[in-house]
Amino acid sequence: MSETPLVDAWRNARSANRKPMQVPGHKMRYLDAADGWAHDLVGDTVRDDIPLQGGVDDNAYSNRYLQRAEELWATAVGADHSRFLVGGSSQGNIAALATVGDEGVPIAIDRTSHRSTQAGLVLIGARPIWIYPQLHPEFHLPIGMSAGSLEAMAKQVNGFFVTSPSYIGTLSDVAALARVANARKEPLIIDQAWGAHLDFIPGAGAMAQGADFSVTSVHKALLGYSQTAVVSMRDGLIPRSTLDRWVDHTTTTSPSGTLLASIDGTRAAMERDGLGRLQLLIEAVADARRRLARVRGLVVLDDNTAGCPVDPTKLTIILPKTGADGVVLGEELWQLGHGPESADHDTLIFTVSVADEPEWVVGFADLLANLIEAHRGEPRTSSPLSVWRVEPEVVLTPREAFLRGRRRVTMAEAIGEVSAEQFCPYPPGVPLLAPGERVTEESVEAIRAASLVCRVAYCSDPSLQSMLIVDQ
Repeated sequence: MSETPLVDAWRNARSANRKPMQVPGHKMRYLDAADGWAHDLVGDTVRDDIPLQGGVDDNAYSNRYLQRAEELWATAVGADHSRFLVGGSSQGNIAALATVGDEGVPIAIDRTSHRSTQAGLVLIGARPIWIYPQLHPEFHLPIGMSAGSLEAMAKQVNGFFVTSPSYIGTLSDVAALARVANARKEPLIIDQAWGAHLDFIPGAGAMAQGADFSVTSVHKALLGYSQTAVVSMRDGLIPRSTLDRWVDHTTTTSPSGTLLASIDGTRAAMERDGLGRLQLLIEAVADARRRLARVRGLVVLDDNTAGCPVDPTKLTIILPKTGADGVVLGEELWQLGHGPESADHDTLIFTVSVADEPEWVVGFADLLANLIEAHRGEPRTSSPLSVWRVEPEVVLTPREAFLRGRRRVTMAEAIGEVSAEQFCPYPPGVPLLAPGERVTEESVEAIRAASLVCRVAYCSDPSLQSMLIVDQ
């Protein structure tokens, strides 16, 4: 059995029957008791919550349970140093960007990256140099960042930030990107939020392929508690202490030992027999893809249809030639208890994880095929989300735009001005418009169109009737 320092310490703390005279306020009184004050309202929700400080470990962390668990994770994924996070991959992206960036310095960033990259840029003041993935010629979906796009950059940058897997599951050739970055002596950060499982397939993870930093969401495709993630790094270009400083700067001072222990337990489970479980799952997804490919007009994203490698656990389907509406299908799936990761008119995305039973995945494919047939309509041309095609005009750094004076205008009046805020369709969590970018007719129309199929998040006026612009 693999060593599990945090899990063991968490279990010991849970059975200790303490009555602490320190935080948390619920005093761990609800671990087993059913008669505590307000148990009917909060008891079940905090039942297993044990803090790291003064709970799983003592106040000084003198037992080093967390440090040891982080060392074990780093070894498992081929990194030199790892830090556990309770602020999701958003915290990891911010910390990684801050580790390589500084005020005014250029960082080359994949434009299809998560909105947390914008938060990192606001925090550190770096200047984004946007780089763009290749797009599928028919579906206009991202099919990976080419090494040539990095080689073609004439100017020196402080690092490269690339998302792989993409939200839809397509993969970049991280090894090729790493060779370019290494030759330029510029660090490569891979946002592998959607691919934590890849670290446990030999040679498939970002660190194994030569990335200098990787950020993974343990809660997205593995077994971690919601909010759990890990940022890992390779020694050489940047000291570990720089990453440590930024992780500590962006985290809570009261981390949950329960959340952190779930990362430790996940790593141990994946080392024990995770590869075997993943192989069964990959076979099930391949079978599901074959079954869905028999549906007339349906395009199932895989290595052949995408023209690039695709995460073997991702299930992404493209609907226009079936005439079915993904939004309608998504709502019906929610009613059935099988809500998709994402649904727009043309595309449905499903996240499959090691917790899914392989036979259930295959059965779900049959259910989905029947739903598509029930909603079949006239074939149509595809109209992919605009987030995959954004090429903004950057007028100010995100930090400059965020900190300057601002004023509110109607969306129509904003055209030609500089945005002071972010408009981010969620999912996929990729900004259509960000602080410091020129507002155009195309971006306003794209925001309006996105609002018809999903939530447009992080803007100040949810009605999308107005926006904040930089007061120049």
